[in-house]
Amino acid sequence: MVGLSAGTISASMLRPDGYRTATTNERLILTKIRMHGQLSQAELARMTGLTAQSVMRIIDALLSRGILIECAPVIAGRGKPSTPIRLNPDAAYSVGLSIMTDAVALVVMDLAGGIRSSARTPLISVDPVHAIRQMRELIETTVSELKIRPDHIVGAGVGITGYFVDATARVNPPKQLEPWALVPLDSLLCEGLGMPVWIDNDGNVAAVGEAMVGAGSSVASFAYLYFSAGLGGGLFVDGRPVRGRSGNAGEFAAILPLDWPQPNLEQLRLSVNAAGGNYADLNDLLDEVTPATPGVMAWMDGAVRSLNLVISSISAVLDPDLIVFGGRMPKQLAEAIIPRLEYVNPPRRDHPRPVPSIVPSQVIDDATAVGAASIPLRAAFFDPT
Repeated sequence: MVGLSAGTISASMLRPDGYRTATTNERLILTKIRMHGQLSQAELARMTGLTAQSVMRIIDALLSRGILIECAPVIAGRGKPSTPIRLNPDAAYSVGLSIMTDAVALVVMDLAGGIRSSARTPLISVDPVHAIRQMRELIETTVSELKIRPDHIVGAGVGITGYFVDATARVNPPKQLEPWALVPLDSLLCEGLGMPVWIDNDGNVAAVGEAMVGAGSSVASFAYLYFSAGLGGGLFVDGRPVRGRSGNAGEFAAILPLDWPQPNLEQLRLSVNAAGGNYADLNDLLDEVTPATPGVMAWMDGAVRSLNLVISSISAVLDPDLIVFGGRMPKQLAEAIIPRLEYVNPPRRDHPRPVPSIVPSQVIDDATAVGAASIPLRAAFFDPT
């Protein structure tokens, strides 16, 4: 499971037993349906190894709760038509928030993984109390416009830039988010947003989003590089997120010696401004920047050497299927720099080591907010208990 959590899920989301949202076998069934879209009871029995009677009992219970709905019967050969089952998108929703140094992104996701709304807005204040009030107002306005009942919202997933200092929800963010440093974010966000929260750093959360709806959805293992004011990321191994002991797996910038160029987007902003630009923050820069923008090529020239070390280290230590360039990096910048990168990979007997492909993120909306929105739903209905 990704993230640290706080708060209590609405009673309307619980099973009749009153203390859990789904049993282990219910989660297994729901996960298979989420992966395949719709399945018959016979297909579910084959995929899960559960008996036909068990599958029928579980399906009946989930249908009665409105979590599943029946599709039109399908006739396949002789015999009685089968009735596929799918998730009811309107049974539950979640909110995803991405807290950046200069902006906040919001996604509202339904139970089937559909994005009902997405938005990004500048932070009015970096003070946590004022910023969380702004987020709550944004959530309440969006939920009202979507006509979603508040008790149908499982909770909010939150991704924030920075690294965890211990096993609690205290994060050490960049200097631009100084007021957020080392405070108990779980209780602060849970109370301020008025709903349960799950918190993780932006790299871990964005990797979850990429695994759900992006390039990571078709592979078992990948490394996700999160480009923003800093450089971080997340890891998926054998289809599951890897957080590490303190939640800081994927802090790829720590690979680099201190005197090497830092290949992050804050350095890109400084390079563009040095070439005549006038961008006060990343939000403004990333709305306009292209590979042809003065200062971009100079940044790439410095970033290539550092990124070569990062990708070579990832390949040698983890051997993933893919390395994904994402975060706030515009796709056209990723497409411009990826062909310039080279692995440190001398051949032996004319055969170099196999290395991962490097691809831009395929997530259209904010990857961190998408991943954050998926976490409450995974925790409530899909992740193994």
